[in-house]
Amino acid sequence: MKVLVVLGEGGHTTEMLRLVELLGPIYDYSYLMPEHDRISEGKIKIAGPVYRSGLPRTKHPTLWTTLKLSLLCAVQQLWVLFRVRPKAVLSSGAGIAVPISVVGRLVGVKIIHVETASRVYTLSLTGRIMYRLAHLFFVQWEPLKQKCPKAICAGRLL
Repeated sequence: MKVLVVLGEGGHTTEMLRLVELLGPIYDYSYLMPEHDRISEGKIKIAGPVYRSGLPRTKHPTLWTTLKLSLLCAVQQLWVLFRVRPKAVLSSGAGIAVPISVVGRLVGVKIIHVETASRVYTLSLTGRIMYRLAHLFFVQWEPLKQKCPKAICAGRLL
C-alpha cells in the first residue's frame, strides 16, 4: 500500500519519521516536505521518493497571502498526488498537510492525521482544520481526547 508521509519541520518531522519507523517497511512510502527544508530528508530511515512543496502560510499571514499560497500549494501537491497515487496521506501538525489533505480527500485518498505531541489541552490550527477533514484523527494525550470525541488517543509516539 502506498502512503504519502507529510513532513513539516523540526518536531513534526521527528514525530512522523518515528511513526514510520514504528509502522515498519511494510508500506511503500513517499515523502512530502517544504521546499526550503534540507535537513529532514537526511533523517529518513525507510527510503522512498521525496517531493517538495511551498508552504501555505507565512509567519505573519494576511488572508490574501494565505489564500494565494494555499492555492499554489494545492496545485503543487495535486501533481504529487497524481504522481504517487497513495492510498493514504499521513500527517502531523505541520501546516503543509492541509492543502494536500483537502485535495487528497477530493480525489478519494484516505487522510490520517496525528496531532503533534506538544498539544496536550488544545488543538493546533492545523489540528482544528484536520479534525473535520481527516478520516482518522489521532491525539497523543488523554486531556485532548476528552475535548475531541471523534479522536483516537494512541498515546505518545516518542
